[in-house]
Amino acid sequence: MLVKEFLRFTRKPMYSSEDTLRQHIARARKKEKGNPPPNVQRACRIERDSWQGITCYTVRPLHGTGANGHVLYLHGGGYHFEMVPPHWQLLSTLINRSNVTATVPLYPLAPEHTYRDTYPWLLALYQHLCETLHPENLTIMGDSAGGGMALSLVQQAVAQELPHPKQTLLTSPWLDLTLQNPAIRKRDRSDPVINSAGLLVAARWWAGGDDPTSPVLSPINGSFAGIGPLLLAVGTDESVHSDTLLLRERALAEGVDLEFIEKEGLAHLFIFAPIPEAKSVIDRFVERLKHAPVCSS
Repeated sequence: MLVKEFLRFTRKPMYSSEDTLRQHIARARKKEKGNPPPNVQRACRIERDSWQGITCYTVRPLHGTGANGHVLYLHGGGYHFEMVPPHWQLLSTLINRSNVTATVPLYPLAPEHTYRDTYPWLLALYQHLCETLHPENLTIMGDSAGGGMALSLVQQAVAQELPHPKQTLLTSPWLDLTLQNPAIRKRDRSDPVINSAGLLVAARWWAGGDDPTSPVLSPINGSFAGIGPLLLAVGTDESVHSDTLLLRERALAEGVDLEFIEKEGLAHLFIFAPIPEAKSVIDRFVERLKHAPVCSS
């Protein structure tokens, strides 16, 4: 409860208007550059590089070999905020506990950029990883906006007859830029982190004048056939919760190997909070990364 109230008074106000959001973004740009914080640099072996002009980090366990596979991690932040320390700390935990290696792109962000600056590049990066690492060793992972991006990436890969990854792990994914599901408005009060009015501003920036209902931008509207094993974790107090239920219905109807983890009464991106429910989800992610995906009943 204390975590929720803290977020309600510190995080949610930034989405109250477009001007307020722009102000918060401008301040964040001066403070956050997306780079790993010192504690993560000490906990992992990290290399910074550039791939086709965009910064990418390769992160390896401090003492392990990374032999259990490779993760392509797409961070959240509404398509407009950089990767922040909680993202890095979660990734560090997963890498060291699972003995995997990760590629972490700092992709171009709104409002300066649109999805057109990121998605073709990201698909090319995915193809490169498939060619160099083998897709059966590759996990795609994303949270919030990065979760929507991760699902869209896998759908695009399948549509273009590229190999699908070993699995896709999503936390609190933003699946529909239009937020047209009527249940979302009802969640605005219970979700202490985000509200639909602010998200629609970010969605408009990211779409850049293109149709936001396109499956590329709103993967809830895309095909789930052939995407491979999928895990999705969400809290019932999240604005995006209703769309994840729709995803569950559609994905199961199309035969997806889906593991759906639902945490009662928890808010958007609860996985970053120091609570037992988050730990249990992280434990499950570790198991999925260490072993072949097995869907729970």
